[in-house]
Amino acid sequence: MGKKKRILLILSVLFLASIACRTLFPKTVAPGSLEEQIAEGDIRFGGSGNVAYICCQDPTAAVSVYIGPKTKELDGVKFMEYVNPVSVNAITDGTQIKVGECQKTDLGEKYDWPAEGIYYAGEGRIVFTTCTQSIHRAEGTAYLVGEGFEGEYACYDKDNGGLMYEVAISAYENRQ
Repeated sequence: MGKKKRILLILSVLFLASIACRTLFPKTVAPGSLEEQIAEGDIRFGGSGNVAYICCQDPTAAVSVYIGPKTKELDGVKFMEYVNPVSVNAITDGTQIKVGECQKTDLGEKYDWPAEGIYYAGEGRIVFTTCTQSIHRAEGTAYLVGEGFEGEYACYDKDNGGLMYEVAISAYENRQ
């Protein structure tokens, strides 16, 4: 066997072994850690966000991320491991309109740019699934980074598939 083939074989074995280890030995959550508190659920994080709507940006959103109690069944779907329902609210004071340039309107009125999803504790990841009162489709993810969540989601109209809004979130303030 040539030197190149031997190296390729060794790299292939190492790659397959790393996949097997991740599959057979999933990440464990340390007892007493923030990760364990989040996995148990009923915890809220606050932060800020940036809403993109009609090609306009509003970086003033107040964000709330709620991780619900752990469950193995959610909306009639059974899971092999515990998951947590998630709801995110991104509240802006007023909304954007585009009249030549982006302008803020309806100041004093609160607008919500929500999403819902599923938190997978073993991965430290939120997968967004629906938005605007569970009617429309959401896409995106947020990750547990240190002591909070960073991520983004986009909301698409259920009828025509068009992009309705996008939200980037950063939520680190634990509000148990």
